[in-house]
Amino acid sequence: MKQLFTTVTIFLLLCAGAFAQPVVDDKAVVVREKNVFVNPSDNEFMGKIGMGYAFDPGRFGLDLSFNYVYNLDPYFVVGLEADFFWVSWENKLGDVTAGGGAEASLKAETNMYNFPVFANAQLRLPFLRQKIYFEPFITVGLGYNFMILDYTSDVEDGTDFFSGFAWQMIFTAAYRLPQGSAVDFLLDLGYRGMKPQKGNVEIDMSGPVMRLGVRLYI
Repeated sequence: MKQLFTTVTIFLLLCAGAFAQPVVDDKAVVVREKNVFVNPSDNEFMGKIGMGYAFDPGRFGLDLSFNYVYNLDPYFVVGLEADFFWVSWENKLGDVTAGGGAEASLKAETNMYNFPVFANAQLRLPFLRQKIYFEPFITVGLGYNFMILDYTSDVEDGTDFFSGFAWQMIFTAAYRLPQGSAVDFLLDLGYRGMKPQKGNVEIDMSGPVMRLGVRLYI
């Protein structure tokens, strides 16, 4: 009995050792896979340029975006964003007859300078980069917009200041250069809601946005 007990004990210890070894390897594999998705730095800067559309004037305009992002983990980040959205157009007010019978056209030029700022939360899916070569993420932001409305014509000039709540939802695809690069290329497609006001006057500057840019790890 003593010999049998000793034999069984040795057998169980060998089995335990055999099953324990793969567990350690599995953990090591998980750690290595997780490190694949870690960015070179927790701090990021993004610069983008593109165009946006504003419903009230019904026109496209230049759109610039500058972002600072802090990585809480590979899947969730927070950040601050400052944008510049400029819509400009010229209208013909009419024709007038000057002295001597010469005709002239009256024109008016309108410029809308928007300065929206946002606090953003962003959800990322870095593991898809290994499969589709792009890292998709979605950004939701809440903030405030300051707008300068500048009006110049042959009849009168004027400048007004508007402001109001702003929000946005942006879908982004990030393409990283070869491994070790600290630069990604970005494509933004989304929607921004802005209705700045002055007194009882409200201008709907909401509309879709599309931008191209780069992401730098700092």
